[in-house]
Amino acid sequence: MSAPPDSGQDSIFGRLPVLLGEREYGTLGAHSTCFAYAVATWCFLTGGYVAELVGAVQGIVCLLAGTLIGLFVTMMPMSIACQRYGLEQMDACKPAFGQRGAQIMIIFYLINMLGWSGLILVMFGNGLRNIGEALGYDPGRWVVGAGVAVGLWLSYLICTRGVHLLNVINAVLTPALGLLVVFMLVMLLRDQGWQAIAAAAPLDPGPVPFTNYLIALELGIAGGISWWGGIGFLARNTRSRRNAVYPELLQLGLAGGLVCCVGLFSALVVRSFDPTEWMVPIGGLFVGVIALGFVAFANVTSTAVSIFASGLALRHVPGLRDLPWKILILLTISPCVPFIFWPHELYDLGDAFLAYNGTMYAPIVGIVFVDFIVLRRQRLSLWAIFEGAPSGAYHYTGGFHWPAIASLVLGQALYLFIYNPISGEMHEFFQFVPPSVIACLVPALTYWLATWALRTRATADAQPVRRLLEPNI
Repeated sequence: MSAPPDSGQDSIFGRLPVLLGEREYGTLGAHSTCFAYAVATWCFLTGGYVAELVGAVQGIVCLLAGTLIGLFVTMMPMSIACQRYGLEQMDACKPAFGQRGAQIMIIFYLINMLGWSGLILVMFGNGLRNIGEALGYDPGRWVVGAGVAVGLWLSYLICTRGVHLLNVINAVLTPALGLLVVFMLVMLLRDQGWQAIAAAAPLDPGPVPFTNYLIALELGIAGGISWWGGIGFLARNTRSRRNAVYPELLQLGLAGGLVCCVGLFSALVVRSFDPTEWMVPIGGLFVGVIALGFVAFANVTSTAVSIFASGLALRHVPGLRDLPWKILILLTISPCVPFIFWPHELYDLGDAFLAYNGTMYAPIVGIVFVDFIVLRRQRLSLWAIFEGAPSGAYHYTGGFHWPAIASLVLGQALYLFIYNPISGEMHEFFQFVPPSVIACLVPALTYWLATWALRTRATADAQPVRRLLEPNI
């Protein structure tokens, strides 16, 4: 497969495998980008949501253990596959789900990426409003929607200039964000003390303490699984497997979990789950306004990463493959427009959305883990991934690998049977195993048994191919 003259642009802004010489992230770049991504997106929000259910001690267990569990099973197949082959994440799913079956992932992918983008852009708008209030002005609620619009515009500018600009911005933001997190923790411990933080009551717990703990643990696991949408994008732009795996595990998992805990403590002390309401009470007027500015801008860069990855995912849709990158990014951000007009209403649904990520991604995580790590032993065929002809190894039946599709449906049904994140209804089985764990393990086992019984798995992962009959790129 010979590369076209403009292969660098086609790989960075498209679906061609990214060559080692085109990748932006070395060790420092990978760690700083992952840390900035962890701090700037939903880590603070996740801590605030958990603070509604449990106190500090139980929250630490739920956030650290849950995030690391969810992230580990999520990142292992995607990070290794996308880094080794330079693949975009949807392409890495084709061996498991089939050429057309992998396009189903785009629906979940866009829901996750754009949902979180909208939420953190509302947080950006809330930050602008709180800066005005801290300085003695009352800008009104309309500023939040206007902030979302400004955040979308800034994200568009960043996305259309490529990964290099994101790398440069994060190199500046990461030290400031790290200092901010440390500062918040020091101020909380100095002014409140650990005993007061540990004794603080949850903000809005349910009537059964053990159920609150289980839901908080599920939020932690779902938070780790939520990284599914971005880890492939990060990994394909790293220069070594070490830089793909360790930064994601240490920064998105461990550091992200610790930042969630700082958010948990702040929410318990300030008595609000909204991160933009913590900075001034914790740091004072001067430092608080500066901190709000950093968090606001970091949310924009985090949104840009999400939108960039979503734009790449849309390259899989036949009618959108040849669109100019700027037009594609405009289409990608358009679903976030409702957050401009109904920011507060949508923001209040954030905890239900976080839990729903377990519904969407847990079955995919289990299936891809078994397919790539266990069955294929970490080997794929690039030719088969980009072969659209029915004779391609990853075409299967009509473009769908039905054992994977059936296992995906089974996993989502199991999750909703055990726990409905919108209504809060749960089955008594929830008391024994978190629903995201069941929704991951059962589809993984079902897929493994089905591919063994039906002999449907492609066996041409390492076979050389001379040419593509129907390139799907």
